[in-house]
Amino acid sequence: MKLATFISDHREEILETWQADALVRLREAHRVAPLRDHLGELLEAISQDLQDATQGAPAPGQTAHSRLTWANVEALAAKHGAGRAYEGLTLREVVPEFPALRSCIERLWRKTLTAAALDDIQDLMRFDEAMDLALRYSVSEFMDRLDRSRETFLGILSHDLRNPLSTIIMAAKLMRDEDLDRVKSREMSERIVSTAERVHQLVVDLLDFTRTRMSGQMPIRPRDVDLGAVVTHIAEEFTTGHPDRTLHVHVDGDLHGRWDDRRMSQAVGNLLANAFQHGAPDRPIELWAAARDSEIEIAVHNDGPDIPEVEREQLFEPLTAASDKRNPRGVGLGLFITKAIVAGHGGRISVESAPDRGTTFTLHFRKGGAPPTVGNDQEKVD
Repeated sequence: MKLATFISDHREEILETWQADALVRLREAHRVAPLRDHLGELLEAISQDLQDATQGAPAPGQTAHSRLTWANVEALAAKHGAGRAYEGLTLREVVPEFPALRSCIERLWRKTLTAAALDDIQDLMRFDEAMDLALRYSVSEFMDRLDRSRETFLGILSHDLRNPLSTIIMAAKLMRDEDLDRVKSREMSERIVSTAERVHQLVVDLLDFTRTRMSGQMPIRPRDVDLGAVVTHIAEEFTTGHPDRTLHVHVDGDLHGRWDDRRMSQAVGNLLANAFQHGAPDRPIELWAAARDSEIEIAVHNDGPDIPEVEREQLFEPLTAASDKRNPRGVGLGLFITKAIVAGHGGRISVESAPDRGTTFTLHFRKGGAPPTVGNDQEKVD
C-alpha cells in the first residue's frame, strides 16, 4: 500500500497509537493527556501532498521530488503550532510530538509491506521531508505566538501595576506632607490598603498563572472539607464587600470530600467577581452548590450581556480577544485560574449564555472531590 493511502486510510489507528505512546511519556512527567487537535488534519495534509507529488508527469528538468511544495502541510503545521501555544504547552513538549508521530507512522506502515520497492523508499523520503517541514513551521508559529503573548502580557502587566502603585505613592505623600485630620488620614490609609490588596491579588494571580503554564496543572493540596461551608463562607465575604448587590445562595446535599478549600474559595470567588462585574446591577446573582446523582455542581448565574458562542471557550485563556473584552482593565487571569483549579480537582467547567437567560458558569466534579493522584501535598503554594 502506498504511504499516502496508508496515512489517509489508517488515520484513526495512527492517532490512537501516537496518543497511547504520548500518554506514557506525559504520565512520567506528570502532565495532562495529549491533545489530538489539528494532528488528524495534518496527517490528511501530508497524505494529500504526497498524492499530488506522485500524480502526473514532472515538468522538464524536474523530478517528482522537486515538484513538492507542501502547501497543505505548511498551513496545517502552522495551525497546529498556534493551537499548542493556545493550550499552554511548552516548546519541550511540542517538539517531540513530530518524531514520535513519524516513528509511529513508519512502524505501522512497515507492517503492511511484504517487500520494500523503490517507490516505497521514495515515498518514505518525501514523508520525512514533510515531517521535517511540519516541525519547522509548527515550532516557528508556536514561538511567534509565544513572543506576541509575552509582549502583550508584559505591556498589560506594567499598566496594571503602574496605576495602583501611583495611587499608593500619592496617598502616602499626602499623609507625609499634608496636615491631615484624623478622618482624612484614615481615608488615605484605607485607600492605600485597598490598592495594595489589588496589587497583591495581581501578584498571586501571576504566580498561579506561571505555575500552571510551567507544570501543566494547578498545584493543589486536598484535604477532608465540607465544600458547602466553603461556598457559604466565600459568599458571605462577597455580600459584605458588595452591600449594594443581592446574592442568593443555595446549598443542597452532602458536599463533603477531598478539596483544596483555599483553591476552591479562589475558584468560586473568581466566578462571583466575574458575575458582579458583568451582571446587571439591579438583578440578583445566584450561587448554587449541589450534590447530584453522579457529580457535584457549583454554578454562578448573572443576568447581564450574553457571551457569543465563538468567544466562550477563549474566556478561559489569558491574552485573547474574548478575555480582553470581558476584562479590558486587567490581565484577565481569573477565569484561566478557575479552570486550572477545577482541572486540578479532576473536574470541568461549562458556560451557558443567552440574551434572555443571562450567563451561567458551572463547575462539575465527581463526588468525593479530587482524585487520589491529583495534587502535591508537599508543595507549598502560599
